[in-house]
Amino acid sequence: MYNNDNNFNQHQAYYPDSSQYSQPMQQPPQPPKRPRKKQSTLKVIALVLSVALIGGGAGFGGAYLATHSINGAPIADATTSNGTASGAQAENGSQNKPSNESRPTLDEMQSGVTITHNVSAETEFNSDGSFAYTRDLVSAVRDSIVYIEVYTRQFYGGDEPYGAGSGIIISSDGYILTNAHVVDDMDRFVVHVTTTDPIEGTGVVDEYDAALIGSDTDTDLAVLKIEATELQAAVLGDSDELRLGDDVVAIGNPMGLETSISKGIVSGLNREQYSSERALSSIQTDAAINSGNSGGALFNMYGEVVGVVNSKLVMDYAEGIGFAITINEARTVIDDLISQGFVSGRPILGITCLEVSEYVAAIQGMTPGLYVTDIDKTLAIAESDLVVGDTIVAVEDVYITSVSEVSEILADMKPGDSVTVTVVRVDSLGRSKEVKFDIILSEYKGS
Repeated sequence: MYNNDNNFNQHQAYYPDSSQYSQPMQQPPQPPKRPRKKQSTLKVIALVLSVALIGGGAGFGGAYLATHSINGAPIADATTSNGTASGAQAENGSQNKPSNESRPTLDEMQSGVTITHNVSAETEFNSDGSFAYTRDLVSAVRDSIVYIEVYTRQFYGGDEPYGAGSGIIISSDGYILTNAHVVDDMDRFVVHVTTTDPIEGTGVVDEYDAALIGSDTDTDLAVLKIEATELQAAVLGDSDELRLGDDVVAIGNPMGLETSISKGIVSGLNREQYSSERALSSIQTDAAINSGNSGGALFNMYGEVVGVVNSKLVMDYAEGIGFAITINEARTVIDDLISQGFVSGRPILGITCLEVSEYVAAIQGMTPGLYVTDIDKTLAIAESDLVVGDTIVAVEDVYITSVSEVSEILADMKPGDSVTVTVVRVDSLGRSKEVKFDIILSEYKGS
């Protein structure tokens, strides 16, 4: 993703700008961290030292896709780089979230949605009902794809443009599906909605400040909401019907080029993009995917959304390997994000801790493991025997020294399950002893 920070170069293998497309990184770099706002310096330092344990990963944000790989190859998220500020300066729409009670289900949103916009009498269809020409498909669905500008709030006041991505209108009243890595850690979202005249073919662009309804880094999906009506919603199709070699069309906003079209085929199905236990399966395509396509749609030739574009491989010996999250697997996540703002059923231990490696332990005279610095008093863990100052050395009798190791253990569990932890506790005289007890997992409801 584009930003104005001097540290931008370290992100280029994952967030390439136009100057990097012909010269990708030769070796996989260390996972980059998304630049933070200047006023958050102390908070960032604290987060480097302490992280919250949740099932499936550490939950304090960051550039999600950049931390994972396919067979050791770096992956680029397709979030971009525009940097052009919107003229609108309204307050952050996230202050105006609709209440949970007023939020419909995805099926309710999609009820009655059809692909009829800008479909003329001259449009030609194949015998199976698919569009005969890509231009007619694009004409019918293009207005369901939006351009999303994201901003960070500065300590001196005002919003600074950070980058941009794409989104899919999934309801006529303004619910928009996009990627989590497009919106995470951002303070303001401006959505550009284009309405194309069916006769003249000219488009009118309206800008809206959006509220973030929910975001899930594990599946890289997020939902925004704008206050608008009579929007052209996309029809969500059946990604299970895809076959290798099927034609597909990607529509998004690469490099700030709004409503850009690329076409390809289904190159692979059921691809695992990265190592998260909760990652959704993906469609591989050779349709051109670039920075800014993130959150846009992969359409089948019936004009239905079958995937949410979110990444591509960036390697000097790889070309035309892009990915989109399958819409069928995304449905449950979308419903949860809309109804409650988080994905249900995920366990959280409920501590903040320091990771103490064998090396650090040897230098500092500490015990290797997770040194507990805080316990969430609102969760079930507060009723356990764990106390601040304990060092967790094993979970379910598995030796651990990192958050990721605990996350792997919790990934197959659910809220309400009991886990056995082994801790080393030091008393006031400096004497240490090993203690073992059970902790009840709570439900993670987002950060």
